[in-house]
Amino acid sequence: MPAAVSLTVSPTVSPTVSPTVSPTVSPTVSPTVSPTVSPTVSPTVSWLVFGLSCVLVAAGGALGGADPVDAAVALGFTPLGAYLVARRRGGAVGPCCLVTVLGAVAYFADSYSLRPGLPGGRWAAWVGAWAWAPALLTVGGVLLLLVPDGRLPGRAWRPVAATGVAATAAFTVLAALVPEGPDRPFPVEALAPARDALPAVIVLLAAVSLACAAGLVVRTVRAQGERRTQLLWICLGAGAFVAGVFLPAVTRLPAAGVPFILALPACVGVAMLRHDLYGTGPWLRRVLTLGLLTGVLALLYFTVSGLTGAHVAAATAVAVAVEPLHRWLRRASGRILYGGRADPETVHARLGARLAATSEPAEILAAVADAAAEATRAAYVRAELGAPGEPLKVAERGTPAPLGVSVPLRFQDEVLGVLGLSGGDVRVLAPLASHAGAALAAAHRAVALQRSRTLLVTAREEERRRFSRDLHDGLGAFLSGIGFTVDAAGNALKADPERARGLLTQIRTQVAEAGAGVRRLVRGLRPPELAQLGLAGAVEHTAATLGAGGVEIEVTAGDVSGLPAAVEVTAYLVAREALTNAVRHGGPRRCAVRLGRTAAGAKAGTTDGFELSVRDDGSGLAPEAVPGVGLTSMRERVEELDGKLTVDAAPGGGTVVAAWIPL
Repeated sequence: MPAAVSLTVSPTVSPTVSPTVSPTVSPTVSPTVSPTVSPTVSPTVSWLVFGLSCVLVAAGGALGGADPVDAAVALGFTPLGAYLVARRRGGAVGPCCLVTVLGAVAYFADSYSLRPGLPGGRWAAWVGAWAWAPALLTVGGVLLLLVPDGRLPGRAWRPVAATGVAATAAFTVLAALVPEGPDRPFPVEALAPARDALPAVIVLLAAVSLACAAGLVVRTVRAQGERRTQLLWICLGAGAFVAGVFLPAVTRLPAAGVPFILALPACVGVAMLRHDLYGTGPWLRRVLTLGLLTGVLALLYFTVSGLTGAHVAAATAVAVAVEPLHRWLRRASGRILYGGRADPETVHARLGARLAATSEPAEILAAVADAAAEATRAAYVRAELGAPGEPLKVAERGTPAPLGVSVPLRFQDEVLGVLGLSGGDVRVLAPLASHAGAALAAAHRAVALQRSRTLLVTAREEERRRFSRDLHDGLGAFLSGIGFTVDAAGNALKADPERARGLLTQIRTQVAEAGAGVRRLVRGLRPPELAQLGLAGAVEHTAATLGAGGVEIEVTAGDVSGLPAAVEVTAYLVAREALTNAVRHGGPRRCAVRLGRTAAGAKAGTTDGFELSVRDDGSGLAPEAVPGVGLTSMRERVEELDGKLTVDAAPGGGTVVAAWIPL
């Protein structure tokens, strides 16, 4: 590569390979990577191009002496281009990367021409003069316009790209054929007057290159979310590429820029091929911080050294400034990477501090909603704690709008609620939800306990109201009527014995009705089957009654002695309701009921408990089934005792209702 005309950026394309691609994007592929590919390049040809590049670089390396920049460009971009073409990704990016095989051609040709005594050395030098510019300028220019999806950013860039193509073609011809010193093996004397046009072409290429670089920066600033991360990776690689091209001239070490040149294909590969770019954010932020810090400190050192002439003063200034500069640049790199959003580390730190300072469930949920709003800048954020459709607590931020993104709030495989926004990146929400999992679990349990207590108090007061009403309007009225009848019978006992006898018969009937009323009240307080038969016997009695219609019901009871009254009543009512639902709605042939104690550690941690399951082989639950009054009642009864009720499809068909209650 002739050093006198070494340009590094231009939006041009080598005329030897057509970059024509279809701009369509398949709906089944992530929009971050375009699946289209140039119809002029087949996967087989792409891998052959890569293989040719390797062979030429190896042969040129064996000969030695040529500029390694061309070899680095070829070996860095041809494998990326072959992969993109073979996978039908990246649109025109793949073919543009394959153009860099010309860099391998130039490297081998230059190495061959520099070895004295080999035949055809002038022809090799002539081939190298034609090949180096299109390869290097394609990577430094048009690639920056096409990444990451293989299309120009807009129609306004078409004249820029066309100008770059024309300027590259003109520059290649002039650099290879215009007579100018011994670097031209086969100069064309007729083109000697065109020598004066070479500076103008170089200026045009520089203008186009600056426009492409400015366009990349503007696109990066305007982008949000994953696209911003993609473009930042590409900006980082482009900056390293430019540094790598010019570094050998500064350090006088030919291979000094090779690692920096290889950074661009590596960064383009990360931006285009990595499906989840959210995890690369911290790495990219560190690289940006260190890169900016290095540049600023170098500028500070040379400035102080140039003004004072004292290297000690410059080193002192660097030592004093490094720590505050690092803090400031770290914040600046976060703003560059995440735009107007706060960076995840800061959001997590603030969320952790706020969660540590509060134990109120409402404040915990509000802290999560605030963190989501800060991290995403969404117009509307809604955090719910509790079952979908029946939240226990809700925290909202912003103006209500339809939710476009949502993630479940989980802790140890338990769904506690949901966090949703009107728009944004779900990968930003997932770490937040995980970070606040333990605090949300504590808040969920506190809210659920408070709700259970409220339901318990409400149910108790409703039961008292019903009991008072039944006593006053039912049993009280009966007893008052009996008293009046007794008085009437006493008055008629001597004057009208027959009437007194009739009144006594009426008293007997009223007493029987009062007794029935008392039994109804007692039944409402505690099922009499439990008092008479015990839990196992009461469940077997219910099974026998429901199985009279032809359903085979098997009851297996373990140790049920000494259970608390509340557990006994809940277990019996849940078993009776589950069996009734199965027989009435499932149409089963067999049902199996199992109940008994569970050992410590078998369920829900290390607590002893009571377990009940009702399994049937009926039609099962319909996918669109909505929980009815019976299922809701069972669930509320179990949760009042801090237990858990599940209703699932049984293997092979049917339904399984399982309840666990701690003891």
